Amino acid sequence: MKLINIHNISKDSEIELIPFKTDGMKIYVKYYSDGVQAGFPSPAEDYAELPLSLDEKFLSKPESTYLVRVKSDSMEPTLIEGDILIVRSDLPITHNKIVIVSLNSDAFTVKRFLKTKDQNTLSPDNTKYKPVSIAEEDTVLYLGQVVSLVREF
Repeated sequence: MKLINIHNISKDSEIELIPFKTDGMKIYVKYYSDGVQAGFPSPAEDYAELPLSLDEKFLSKPESTYLVRVKSDSMEPTLIEGDILIVRSDLPITHNKIVIVSLNSDAFTVKRFLKTKDQNTLSPDNTKYKPVSIAEEDTVLYLGQVVSLVREF
């Protein structure tokens, strides 16, 4: 497999590139570091409030960070159409990570990269779709690894 790191994508891909800019000004929101119970919390619990900058947490390397929107259902239930993915191009392609790639100059897609001793595979999380094996002669254009997502509901 020939792996090429790239820094842009075409418009006909399974994902949509979302531009962002940083102006150096940090905005902090309230962050409750103790978390929130999904069950029944104790009324005696204290909540520690800390400042959190979302751009420091998710956009710490703007020169190698991309925001992309999912445009298909191939990664459901993990990712759903409309999710905004935070992608880092400075991270290596590694086993079982969700990545943005183009195989042999096809449209860019979001898939799980699986690596075994004998085979590399691009695998959808949705069982309606089949995994694609990567042959030794294939070229993979690698935009980056998905590190987080934003989901509206």
